[in-house]
Amino acid sequence: MSVRVWPYRRPVGRIHAEAWRSGDATGEPAPTAFTAWDYTTDIALGRVIEIDLAELREDCGLTPDAPLRLCVRYWPSTSLLRRSAFVHDLPAHMARTSCEIQFSADSTRLGGFLTVETLIELAADLPSAVPFVATRAGSILWSDQIRIHLEGGAGLLPVAPVSFSEAGLPAGSAWYVSMDGGDWQQAAMGSLLVLLNEDNPAVKEAMESTQGELSGMLWSILEADIVTDLVGRALDDEAFVDESPSDDPDGDLTMAGLVRALVRTYLARPGEAAEQAIKRLRDERRRDPSRFRAHVHAGVKFPREATA
Repeated sequence: MSVRVWPYRRPVGRIHAEAWRSGDATGEPAPTAFTAWDYTTDIALGRVIEIDLAELREDCGLTPDAPLRLCVRYWPSTSLLRRSAFVHDLPAHMARTSCEIQFSADSTRLGGFLTVETLIELAADLPSAVPFVATRAGSILWSDQIRIHLEGGAGLLPVAPVSFSEAGLPAGSAWYVSMDGGDWQQAAMGSLLVLLNEDNPAVKEAMESTQGELSGMLWSILEADIVTDLVGRALDDEAFVDESPSDDPDGDLTMAGLVRALVRTYLARPGEAAEQAIKRLRDERRRDPSRFRAHVHAGVKFPREATA
């Protein structure tokens, strides 16, 4: 086991950092994953941090007026580009302080996993006098991180708007989930396509306005339909259990891998493997299809609370 050794003294137990919360410091605890996140949804977080400044400076071998700074930065796994979200200079000659942190991360700069790091650093260079004491500006005296799952690493589900009347599909319907063949080992990209009916006024309005009650409700219904349709097709196909998902993490996501991912995300019980969940769901779908659909609704949290 490797242990990180710092070249200077650091505090022990002098910072009480409350958990991150959604919205602000009084909101609900921030989740480990935002299941309904999209590229129009900013991530707002808040927390309160209490710091024993006198003891912290003493632990680090610093003078009572040593300049310290509390900072928050974040970065997505898709770019690793770090952005500053919060900066606050900590007071000198003060025993304790409490800081409320609140910031919003721009959705257009996010993707994959969001990492948020809180840190206390030296705010300015200090004279080099005592061994093993931080002297350079930017030296990190304390830090913690959280990681929030925003979206999967695989490609996004392909969606295409078409005129159903021209395509020979039911003109009044909202969408159609097109899946080629029954080869569960073929790549999901190119084998699966969600067609949105641009002739349908409600669907067209939802496509043009990504926010609002109508848009949120329609996409919530679509999510439930996709999980029900794809997982249901796999459960109805006896050959599905004989197919093994690819072990190559860099390879294309197969249809079998996509179904297993949906089962793990929405339908598996805590501690239940995907294969066990598939067997249980197959038996349940044969016995009571309505109950299977109810499990899907519960898994995708349908319907979600509407947002204006």
